[in-house]
Amino acid sequence: MSRASDFYRCFPIFSAVSYSSEFAEALLSDEGGAKAPTKPSVRWKPGHWHWVFHSVSALIIVYFISVVIGLDPDKKLTYLECWERSHTYSPINDVLSTTDYIYDRFNGSLWHPSPFKGPPTIQVEAAWQSAMEYGMIAVSASDLKRAQRLEDLDTAAAFPASSSSNTGKENREEKKYIAVAVGTHQLHCLHFLWQDHHAVFFPNTTQRKQKEVPALYERHYEHCVDYIRQSIMCNFDTSILSYDWVRDHQMPTPNSNVMHRCVDWEFVQGWFRERAVKMPDGFVWSKPEGQASLDFNP
Repeated sequence: MSRASDFYRCFPIFSAVSYSSEFAEALLSDEGGAKAPTKPSVRWKPGHWHWVFHSVSALIIVYFISVVIGLDPDKKLTYLECWERSHTYSPINDVLSTTDYIYDRFNGSLWHPSPFKGPPTIQVEAAWQSAMEYGMIAVSASDLKRAQRLEDLDTAAAFPASSSSNTGKENREEKKYIAVAVGTHQLHCLHFLWQDHHAVFFPNTTQRKQKEVPALYERHYEHCVDYIRQSIMCNFDTSILSYDWVRDHQMPTPNSNVMHRCVDWEFVQGWFRERAVKMPDGFVWSKPEGQASLDFNP
């Protein structure tokens, strides 16, 4: 059975109270006329100040940690703030703050029958096209300036007023500028490399360009390789893959089936769908008269 002395050993601060002899005698006295005991004299030993100091220090540390990791409601980071810490501004950032990332395991198996893998078929090409379905989207002047950190939009190309978004709203109230998500451009480049690898299946596009404009084709090819390289290095994936022993293999084999936190692809595509632009039938692009232009090809 636990005793009171055990409690005091666990919490030594309580043992700091020592009672005066007068107080002890009054408690033990049977005489009714005994004087009221004096208050116990509290004597703080040096070791007790040590505990007080550590307690205060711990409270201060906990407070600052709560501020850093967001336990303080006034300092808690939103999804949007976390996103903007590692991404440049995009008008989609606001809506991404309302949806969670999704846990997904990559399938890196050499034998995984991905709908995007060759050899090319109508179905495989359709899968690629669906991933790049919403190319040019309409953005406002303020969004474009903020995203590209521009002071002016003198040379920026805009959609004609006769165009409309998928919501059916025409671009007459506010000038809408042409934009493409960088992720869509990355997919375009990856698709270009895939087509080059299977050039024989694309005689009217890949093979024709290789023959008619070989220098430009080569520049496009190297552009895509380097653009993907820049994207990977900028958004370096810090997930790790393990190695496993596989039957009949004498070397450790990399296991590329790695867990990831991914954006909700369908949610993002829905946002682009609403901002995709429909051009009028028979529309042909032409530079507006007096339009300012860049002096170089970016």
